[in-house]
Amino acid sequence: MAPEAPVSDILSALQELSTETSLSEAELTGAVEEAVAATYRRLVADDPEVRARVDLSRGTFEVFRRGGDGEVALPVAAPDFARHAAAAVRAAVAEHLVEAGRQRVLDEAAGRRGQLVDVVVERQAGQAWYVDMAGIGGVLPPDEQIPGEQLVPRQHLKVVVLDGWRRTHDAVVVVSRSHPLLLQRLLEQEVPELVSGQVVIRGIAREPGRRSKVAVAAPEGDVDPQGACIGPRGIRHRAVSSELGAEQVQIVAWADDPATYIANGLIPAAVRSVRVDEQTRTAHVAVASDQLSLAIGRGGENARLVAKLSGLRIDIAAAE
Repeated sequence: MAPEAPVSDILSALQELSTETSLSEAELTGAVEEAVAATYRRLVADDPEVRARVDLSRGTFEVFRRGGDGEVALPVAAPDFARHAAAAVRAAVAEHLVEAGRQRVLDEAAGRRGQLVDVVVERQAGQAWYVDMAGIGGVLPPDEQIPGEQLVPRQHLKVVVLDGWRRTHDAVVVVSRSHPLLLQRLLEQEVPELVSGQVVIRGIAREPGRRSKVAVAAPEGDVDPQGACIGPRGIRHRAVSSELGAEQVQIVAWADDPATYIANGLIPAAVRSVRVDEQTRTAHVAVASDQLSLAIGRGGENARLVAKLSGLRIDIAAAE
């Protein structure tokens, strides 16, 4: 049935929301119909079969009950019904708008997961930093930051997209500066041979802000994988390193033989021999005494990174 006075509040809400929201007509219609029906059930008759139908183009609505004989029109002249229904309509649409905005961010995160993106630093909240990703809100959590890296508002950063976080009132895209995938994407951006498949990354071991090792190989053997990643006069390597601050990035020649691979990974230290104990998954490495500290690295970082690359425990000792 067509509504009778006093329903101007509801009609005003319908007309206002139909022009001022970003919801589709179907989404808006569904939200409004449920809000009107719920208000009727709360104020007039607590009947689960009560439904509402709205026409946004005409700004009209009707309330009815589903029964065995079909639909039965219901009166809407209860005291304050129009005012309560209009408030419910606005609240329902606002809730749908929040959810639609949340879903848009989550969809963006899902669609760009693993991608390298440019963001602008906005503000700090506790230990986290909020960033802007071309109009989409993002967050750089503490454990995804490069230790010791100083960020400032309006700074431009390259990050890798990890996931989306649904929160109470919104959603944000989670991005990372410390994930090994960031280093891979930076290399792919600078090294065409990685994109073409002439060069492949076999492993990445990273201690963000300090040192990283990237193992590369050429499946067809038609290019020098290390040379391709370093580039003429080191230009590609410098472009990647410049995005990571003080972090040192070492390109390692991958080898199918574990002993050779480990020796390559321990460069710049000169390795005399490597013996792999498959039972204990340990590589026993012998170096000259003057190479011991270089092979182990500051705080053991060189040995740790090679262990991550190879999947073996690294035991380094001075050769007699």
